[in-house]
Amino acid sequence: MAKMAKKKKGNGEGTVYKTKSGFRGQIVVGIDDEGKPIRRSVTGKTVKEVNEKLTIIKNSIITGTYIAPNKITMCDLARLMIEDDLNLNYIKEATYYRHIETLKRIEKCPYFTTTPIQELSYAAIKDFLLSETRMSQSIINKVFTMIQKTLKEAVKRKIIIENPIADLKKPKSSQKREKVRALTKDEEVKLYKVLTTEDVNYSHQMLLSMLTGMRMGEINALNVEDIDLRFKTIAVNKTMARGLKGEAFVSKSAKTENGNRIVPISATVLPLIDEILLCTGEQHLFEQNGKPINTSQVNLQFQRVVEKYDIVDKKIRGKVSLHSLRHTFATRCIEAGMQPKVLQHILGHSDIKITLNTYCDAFESFQKENIAKTDEYFAGMGINFETAKTVKEVS
Repeated sequence: MAKMAKKKKGNGEGTVYKTKSGFRGQIVVGIDDEGKPIRRSVTGKTVKEVNEKLTIIKNSIITGTYIAPNKITMCDLARLMIEDDLNLNYIKEATYYRHIETLKRIEKCPYFTTTPIQELSYAAIKDFLLSETRMSQSIINKVFTMIQKTLKEAVKRKIIIENPIADLKKPKSSQKREKVRALTKDEEVKLYKVLTTEDVNYSHQMLLSMLTGMRMGEINALNVEDIDLRFKTIAVNKTMARGLKGEAFVSKSAKTENGNRIVPISATVLPLIDEILLCTGEQHLFEQNGKPINTSQVNLQFQRVVEKYDIVDKKIRGKVSLHSLRHTFATRCIEAGMQPKVLQHILGHSDIKITLNTYCDAFESFQKENIAKTDEYFAGMGINFETAKTVKEVS
């Protein structure tokens, strides 16, 4: 086995080792009962990355926020990991707040905030996860992922020997999940008339989502400079996020990496954009009393509108929510013959599979219509087995 190269640093600053997969750093964080040094290890792909992690640990020791491995709880470690990811620019501010919200859910269970991570049991963790099955699958996924990730990190840092729930399957929600659907053509026309003729709060945002496919968070984060009337485009490069106290703030980037995109302004949408620009806020395209508008505000108004004006056909299965406006735009694009790859870019999907899987029903319907047109084309060429059969019978 090859001997690892060692790079020593100054007194008490830690040590960095070269490994096969990158670099490992060690730092003394305290003294045990026998007077021996307690060391903590970190890993990274570069020396710089390891040094940054060591610096965070040193700062936590200096400020008194460092927690010894033998006393650390799962929630303590999870919070340290989230803070490290933010400080090292691995996650964005909006992602940090989402992770903290998930952690707060786990922290509601006293077992995880008081029990050292070494004493956690399979049965207790499983019981907690089973108690969460009444929640949505999305919440369960976030909680399960955070617990698993934290325990894996504990193994990696040698706080515990093995992950107690390494083989535990992710629980499934007991909630009946109703798929969000697009509006039908009749429902869309009905909503369009209401939004353009009645006095409805946030009508511009709803119309923009329904006619461009943009997410509501992306729309509410728009500034005047994001609109380019010369090239008829909208630059999507940020989104509206929510802080720890529920306050709305503009994230510095889109929801996903592929969410950063240029959305074309069609001839249908151009008059709407002109109208929006006439009554725009000082900072954001859409704001209320000088403050940004969050998605929840628009969602509540949308629900009131569809209820008050009887927009939704109750006989059609599927859930109608604010996100239905984005689905509606995508469905109309597919019906109009737009190629999946083009639609993927407009919607900001990272993978074509997401576009195909999300709108598979619309694509299947579109395929059937096109097959019918192909049949007509073949018949025009004289390729028709029914005609050929008739000719044969007559002869």
